[in-house]
Amino acid sequence: MVPRSLSDAGTSGVAATFPSPSLNGPSETASILVVEDDDALRDALTQHLARSGHTVFSAATGREGLRIASLRGPSLTLALLDIRLPDIQGDELWRRLNQEVMGVRGLFISGHDLTELPDLPLSRKEILFLPKPFPMTDLDQAIQRLLITR
Repeated sequence: MVPRSLSDAGTSGVAATFPSPSLNGPSETASILVVEDDDALRDALTQHLARSGHTVFSAATGREGLRIASLRGPSLTLALLDIRLPDIQGDELWRRLNQEVMGVRGLFISGHDLTELPDLPLSRKEILFLPKPFPMTDLDQAIQRLLITR
């Protein structure tokens, strides 16, 4: 289960890829940008996604996420974004990422109730919301749902 936040320190901006474990049925892999300001939570997400076979780039701030997106361009297929970041709201970050990388899917995460958050366009098939805390299986399923919308 991914908690709302963790307090251990970690690193950001690092790409990671591990061999994919055997899963029940085939799953698609992606190039994923994780933007989460909690260091340990960002590291846990990055490690899990990389072990699932995804290429993962991580950032602690929206500004850093935009910099990574400008370097990676169209190779990014999905952005996993905390909605409450210190420098920008996750929904605004997704809009800017979509200007930089057209067609990037958005998976928003937050420990706040959906009613306390910005108005997310959740009716769009390329956007999902996952409330914290969540089991990693829910994360994997949300990513697969977003990837089949390409």
